[in-house]
Amino acid sequence: MLSVSRLAARACGARLAARNASSVVLLRDLDFSLNTEALLRGALEDADIRPERVTLKARASGRFNGKASLGFASAEDAAAAYAVIRKDAQKVGNRTPLCAWGPDFAEPPPLTEAEKAEDPLSELLRVVEERRLPTLDQIRSDLMENDQYDVLRDQRLPGLTWPEDIGAPPRSDAKERPQKEHGPAGKFAETIVKVDRVQKVVRGGTIMRYRALVVVGNLVGAGGFAFGKGHSPQDAVARASKRAKNELRFVDRYRGTALAHDVRGKHNNCLVDIYATPPGSAAVGGNLGRAILHSLGFSAFTIKARGRRSPYSYVRATFEALAELNSVEDIARKRGRRILEIEHALNPGGRHQ
Repeated sequence: MLSVSRLAARACGARLAARNASSVVLLRDLDFSLNTEALLRGALEDADIRPERVTLKARASGRFNGKASLGFASAEDAAAAYAVIRKDAQKVGNRTPLCAWGPDFAEPPPLTEAEKAEDPLSELLRVVEERRLPTLDQIRSDLMENDQYDVLRDQRLPGLTWPEDIGAPPRSDAKERPQKEHGPAGKFAETIVKVDRVQKVVRGGTIMRYRALVVVGNLVGAGGFAFGKGHSPQDAVARASKRAKNELRFVDRYRGTALAHDVRGKHNNCLVDIYATPPGSAAVGGNLGRAILHSLGFSAFTIKARGRRSPYSYVRATFEALAELNSVEDIARKRGRRILEIEHALNPGGRHQ
């Protein structure tokens, strides 16, 4: 009867021998085309080599990452394929892949029933090795290596932080955490104009994302608009809103509610006219136009759009029109008049005071 140590040594020797006789060849830097597998099989068939299986590797997102594994019936076929691809620099498509073959790149084959009956401990050791979970020290080491900004060290989490770091002060050589970019302070009204699902076709497949057009305003004369993309509609809206707040545009309001004069804006084939009305009158226009002007703080106006009124063209033309808006002070300075004269002309008879 063999001892436990001798049985374990025999199992390890069998696994090493199986690894040395590997029948798997690994490739990387393959061509990112839709028929990569066909190109790979064709390149090997020219040398009379036919793999039993071709497995293309993929990232977590499902896209091809340029790697593949070739499985052969024997180690001799794998050595021949390795010689053709590695030494002869056989091209696959338009690129020459890198090839790796040997004991460090393939899993050992399972033991036969006769080997299991002769050495039952080897099968038990193999199952234990496959199901072995990482220890706490391994998990802690991985987390500490990826803790670039000392977030875990500052939190002093028991079981994850090193024991010597739990009661120690923060390190002086720790990297500074990146400062979060904050937008302008205050409350903003947010209008989601449109959310689309867009796709981008690349060599590895199709990338699906969402695009949102958002208009923001602080109700006191400042606002903006921007596009944002994300993997979800909420993410796209949040990015568009943040970008719009960083690209604000400021407009002058007459008595805090109205326009001083009529303005016109144009983008592509969309023409937007905003007519000035006395303060205290109603807001007249479409839903999108009224929402934009309300978010900027206007409550007395008439807005009219003509032409091809796509959402982006409508929003862009509206802001182009507001960019032409002048304040009462600017009008008085250009005409050489007093401010009271301009205000009297804009509001004759003292109505809507």
